[in-house]
Amino acid sequence: MNRWVIVAGGDTSAAELREVKQEDRLVAVDGGVITLRKAQIPFHIAVGDFDTIGPAAVAELKESGVQVEELPREKDMTDTQAAVELALAEGAEEILILGALGGARFDHSLANLFLLERIHSAGAQGVLCDRNNRLRLYIGDGRKMELPRGRFQYISLLPLSEQVEGLHLEGFRYPLSGATLLRRHPMGISNEWAAPVAKLSAVSGTLLVVESKD
Repeated sequence: MNRWVIVAGGDTSAAELREVKQEDRLVAVDGGVITLRKAQIPFHIAVGDFDTIGPAAVAELKESGVQVEELPREKDMTDTQAAVELALAEGAEEILILGALGGARFDHSLANLFLLERIHSAGAQGVLCDRNNRLRLYIGDGRKMELPRGRFQYISLLPLSEQVEGLHLEGFRYPLSGATLLRRHPMGISNEWAAPVAKLSAVSGTLLVVESKD
């Protein structure tokens, strides 16, 4: 699978960086350059307006052979979305985004969350991850999503559409069969695994699938 990993400028732990595989195409978004350099992880591409790292660091990147995609400060998308668009244009089948949640700017976190829908619309898989959470989308079309038990304790299912219909949950502590979840009534919080692999499916609607731990 052609997987791209995008490291944005937010906090990124060593545990998250261990998600990066040698065969991944690795992109640093502005402050993500600092994160990857501190971790001594080489990367292929740097994207952004680089207001965080400054022109001297950009010049150094170019001299070292890193592909630099320099953007204007005033533009119609975030630096992280620009990195996503680059990955999609290059045929990415899966995009893992690190360092894109938390921080002082909730609007940026929310914008990064919505990028999962952009990635899905292009036919790729999108994942947002930090040290305590992994976020994905499920689009209700009857197909099953499998969620192996791993380092997370909880699975929360939150409708992004007004409602999600025909929801079936297998291998969950709180199973459901043919249920409807409403966005205005977020009852899908803090479910748990009851089997090594939990499975979900729905007939219609869009779910945010959040695996988390305290």
